[in-house]
Amino acid sequence: MIYNEKDVMKKFGENVKKYRTRLGLTQEKLAELCECSSQTISGTETGYSFPSSKVLFKLAENLHTPLMYLFNFGEDPVISSKEEDLAIIKYLSEMQASQKEIALRVLKAINEA
Repeated sequence: MIYNEKDVMKKFGENVKKYRTRLGLTQEKLAELCECSSQTISGTETGYSFPSSKVLFKLAENLHTPLMYLFNFGEDPVISSKEEDLAIIKYLSEMQASQKEIALRVLKAINEA
């Protein structure tokens, strides 16, 4: 288990980076979404600093993950499932409206099968 502050900050930062890169976001884009500086994101990811509570909640929101996942420092099968969900969300967010309609019909058909 992790007990010291330095290790917690480092592991938290690694998780932020993991979710950010899976969404294809740059540090600058995530900073813009979280209304903070890119130095805040960089410092968080390297474990040099820890974000304010405002930025903390915005990180979870913009990384499309529950806050508790950012604090998960062990292996968790729920995270693997969540990673698949994030990939689906990423692809859907990049689609045009007509493509989303088709994807929704396909997903409904798969779910009903």
